[in-house]
Amino acid sequence: MYLKGKGKKLDLKNISILYAEDEKGVRESVSSVMELYVDKVFGASDGQEALEYYNLYKPDILLLDICMPKKDGLEVLREIRKTDMHTPVIIMTAHTEKYYLLQAVELYITKYLIKPFNKKTLFDALNECLHVMVKDLGEKIELSEQSTYDFVNKTIILKDKVTKLNKKEISLLELLIKRAPNVITYEEIEYHVWDSFDVSKEAFKSLLKDLRKKVGSDIVCNRQEVGYFLQIK
Repeated sequence: MYLKGKGKKLDLKNISILYAEDEKGVRESVSSVMELYVDKVFGASDGQEALEYYNLYKPDILLLDICMPKKDGLEVLREIRKTDMHTPVIIMTAHTEKYYLLQAVELYITKYLIKPFNKKTLFDALNECLHVMVKDLGEKIELSEQSTYDFVNKTIILKDKVTKLNKKEISLLELLIKRAPNVITYEEIEYHVWDSFDVSKEAFKSLLKDLRKKVGSDIVCNRQEVGYFLQIK
């Protein structure tokens, strides 16, 4: 699955998705399909769990069912939109009433899916979310006067030299960009990059050293005993 634009290719393989659906069979089935194409799928069984997962994992795309226990999808999104107006959202529902649609539109959703939906409909919606992400961030972001990150090609242009990033460097840099200028804790970085909370200090330091060398040493900053943040121009 990929987007075509300006002769380049942007795929879903580095994307994380929060998928909130209370019907276990549906959640497992749809998750298994998405996991073939995306990096991570965080499956939540109710609205409260969805909020907890959002705060912990900071996913790239939200896929929320309206009818869920504890908090419905619109309540979850309303809470998220208090601090995050940018993350693309797909709302799913069996309801076709205008009342639900208008509420969803007011919360800046990208797509409204009527259940049941098929694979093509789902991935068309995910691709729309990618378009929103590229449009929102731009294909390139200037990190400093001498350093630029290319989201499409996953490269750093530093002093006119183009350098390809590896998968872990991409994960870390895009997490820092997405959350800038906020500090990302060591634990969040460990889970997002390694999918683990048991990463050696040597591996952690090695990744930061390599990334700093590629993007510029003054861009990735440390807050002692807390984590790292990006000092973007």
